[in-house]
Order: sequence, then C-alpha cells, then structure tokens
Amino acid sequence: MSRQYYQRGRLVEAEEIDDVVAVKMGPDTSAESASALESELGGSARGDIREAGVDDETTEAFARASWVFVRPSRQTLEAFTAGGEIPGAEATGKVIRRPNGRIGIATDALTVRLDPALSQEDAERELEAAGLAVVDKLGFATNLYEVRAPASQDALTASVELHGNDLFLFAEPSFVEHVPARFRPTGARYPQQWQWRNTGADGGTPDADVHIEPAWDRTFGTGIRVAVIDNGFDADHPDLAAGVDPLSGFFTGGAGGSVFVRGTSGMPDSDHGTFCAGMIGARLGNGAGGTGAAPECNLMLVACLPDQVGTQTTLARAVAYAAVPSTEAPEAGADGGADILACSLGPNGADWDLTSAMDLALEFAATNGRQGKGLAVFWAASNGRNVDVAKDEVVSHPDVIAVVRSTNKDREDNAARGPDVELIAPGVNVLSTTSGGGYGTSTGTSFAAPCAAGCAALALSMSPRLTRDQLREVMHESADKIGGPEVQYDAAGHNDDYGFGRVNASEAVALADGMRP
Repeated sequence: MSRQYYQRGRLVEAEEIDDVVAVKMGPDTSAESASALESELGGSARGDIREAGVDDETTEAFARASWVFVRPSRQTLEAFTAGGEIPGAEATGKVIRRPNGRIGIATDALTVRLDPALSQEDAERELEAAGLAVVDKLGFATNLYEVRAPASQDALTASVELHGNDLFLFAEPSFVEHVPARFRPTGARYPQQWQWRNTGADGGTPDADVHIEPAWDRTFGTGIRVAVIDNGFDADHPDLAAGVDPLSGFFTGGAGGSVFVRGTSGMPDSDHGTFCAGMIGARLGNGAGGTGAAPECNLMLVACLPDQVGTQTTLARAVAYAAVPSTEAPEAGADGGADILACSLGPNGADWDLTSAMDLALEFAATNGRQGKGLAVFWAASNGRNVDVAKDEVVSHPDVIAVVRSTNKDREDNAARGPDVELIAPGVNVLSTTSGGGYGTSTGTSFAAPCAAGCAALALSMSPRLTRDQLREVMHESADKIGGPEVQYDAAGHNDDYGFGRVNASEAVALADGMRP
C-alpha cells in the first residue's frame, strides 16, 4: 500500500508492507508469554517480511528490541486499525519501506516544530488543538516537541495533515529504525596498536600511522572533554574508568519516549562503544593494556539506542546533550559540554535520511557547542564498498566531519567515497578496549572516526580557543596526502577516497600550537 509523509519539507512516497503489523512486547513479557502472544496476534510474519525484501539482520535487530512482525488476525487488525490497545503489547506500528529501501516502524510518534515566534503557551495550545499529546519538549530548538498523534491517526497521516497548518514548520514521523554500529569484526587479537606506531610488522608500511608519538611529547589531551555517542559502554573498564566524565549518561525507555539518565550506573554495555571509547581515551601508563589517542582527555560517554533500534530523534537529543548538557540535565548548567564529539552509528548501506530533528541538533551543536565556539563532530562514514557518501544525509551534513578507514599500508579500504569525505584514519585491524575489561582487534570506519577525534583532541588541547571551523581546518591542512602516486588530489587538496588525507597528530598539534593567541 502506498503511503505519504513529509520529511524536511519534501513529500515522501513510501510503501506500507501489507498484512504485516509490528508489535513491541511489554517489558515484563517472558519469552514463553511473548511466543504465546505472537501466536495469538496472528503468528510470525518473518517469511512475509523476508519476501518483502527485509534482511534477517534487520528483523533480528528489531527482535532483540522486543519488536516482532505478525500477520494480524481479524480481531488484532480491528483493534490495531481503531487505535485500541492490544493486551500484552507495549506499542504497535506499521511496517514502512522508505524510498531508500530502509525499513521503519511507524507508530503514532512524531517530532514537530511550531513557529518560533509563538510563546510556549501558545505553541502548546496549538498542539492541543491539533489533538497532539506532548511526550517531551526538546531543548535544542524553540518550540520543538516529541508528540503522539490522535488515536484515529498514525504518524504518517498526521504528518500530511499538519503540513497544511502554517503554524507547524514541520511534522515528521519518528520512525523506529535499525541503526547498527559501523564496524566489521576481524577475529584474532592484534599484538600492536599499529595506528599509533607502524614499524612495518605484519606486512604494514613503516610510518603508515597517525604519527602520534611526537604529539605525545607535547600533550596527552588534558582538559579536553570528548563525547562518544554509541549504543553502550563498559564504563568500568580498567583502561577507561579513570577517564569517564561525570557528564556521562544514557537514554532509556521505549515506545513511550526516551528518558535521559545522568551517570553510568545502569548504563548499557556494548563492545562497539567500548572499542570506540578506547581508541580515543584509553589511559596511559596504568599497566592495563593499550593506549588511546588522547589518554588524558575526559570521556563523556553517551549511550542511546541500546539494541541498535530506536528513533533518530533520540540520537539527535544525544548530539544536543553532548553540546549543551542542560538540554537534558538542567542541573548541568550551560557552561559544560563536550569539546569534540565522535559517533560511529549508522547503516552500512549508506542510505540514511536526515530528519529535521537531527538537522536542528547538528546545527545547534555547531552554533552553541563550546560556549559558541562550536562543537567539532566526527562521524564514521559507511563501510559499504565505494558507496556514495552523499546518500548518507547524516554523515554528509555540512556540520559533520566524515571519516573513512585506512590500512597499515596507508591505503583506503573500500569505504564510502565522495566530495563529503573529509579525513581518513587507521581503522583496519586496530587494537582497542573491549567489554569485560578486555582488548581485541577490529575493523571499520567506526574506529577511524574516534581515532581522528582523539588526534583532534590533542590539537585542541594546544589551543583551546580554536573555533570548530578552525579546528576542522587544522585537521585538513595537517593531514598527509597518502595513497601513492596513482592517487590524485584536486586543487583544494581533496580526494574522494582519502578526503584531505590521513590524519597526522604531530602536524595537527604543531599547527594548532602556532595558532595560540
């Protein structure tokens, strides 16, 4: 069935997968009860979903987050269509295939923004008049809300209806989607962190690294707060715990709306997030194992989408919190926040639509982060082989620094490519921290982005007054033009596979030091 909704001012034509309903089991539902409820609701629709082109990885990710796809019985369909509650289910939704092929679950949740000229009282009066129930007022733009549509509508119908209301700048469905981590595990533990010092062992090319040891002679990143957004972290890891910042926290909650919890008690764990955090800030000289790029920085760990399933609005809230913590934790005040942000979440197929909420959050971070100097956002580009980076509207956003991965031979490794790729950094068989207090090797742009962010933290520590744009330029100008004689960089010093080059921490530190007032 053809459906429509609006996103970033554009009318989007999408497909609702017929005869399939998504149901989120309640938090207290046992496996046995869940199986019985699934059968009662109409039975598994996994075969239908697979035939509709939904891959098993996506289906299993939704299942881990307690979302199951069922063929609704007549009774279930009547209750679902009428907007009534289904006993034992926390939430229900329609399964939507968007134009880029990605699957989203459309519930009654939307993100809306009203005319900023309206007072909060008038804005909320308009929401009530439109039959919208406020779930949360978001702090990174005026009159920005998470809401629920009237009982008679789903988010797509409400989006189309509200588009005709001039007081609404936008009304977009908050799709529940699979947002995986951008990495590919490679197995056995690698004995060295070649990303910091490449001696040529294991077939590598000597010095095909970020030249960090000379940078460490001058700084370890003391005083710089680096936010890492991921699905979860082992905040008690012996190589990380001493660097965890008190502004760390996590988003919890499901279909009823996410709630931010400050602190690390109860924070979800994730190998991926732990690995990324270790690339940036694993401690130095503690005898516990490896070292991060900026081993004396403060690690602001922000966990969201713990099952790799959730809405882009929650991810946007995490970005805004990293920039200005008072958006989620008023007691944090307006003067805190991260100096640098690294995130390695996103689909590996590159196709990822940017919502208006995420657009606003990135603009908010660029404008308001670091007390107006701007927050530099490093994001892992897709691992997809030579996919067009522009199709990922998040990582190609003008306020995001897109990073791809290099090998120990100083060659790119078939990740995304295009004019929006800005930097390349080691990300193949690199060694870092893993959950449970361990260490391991892995491959992915996921680890190139925090590598670049950690090196940027070293540079910023030399000249903390640098604006975001100045730091970005430092990272561009100090990068090494790698890839061999066959790789051509344009007049601006850019190549679609290598960006402005491989990160060079030593040169970045020297360049930033020369810019001190």
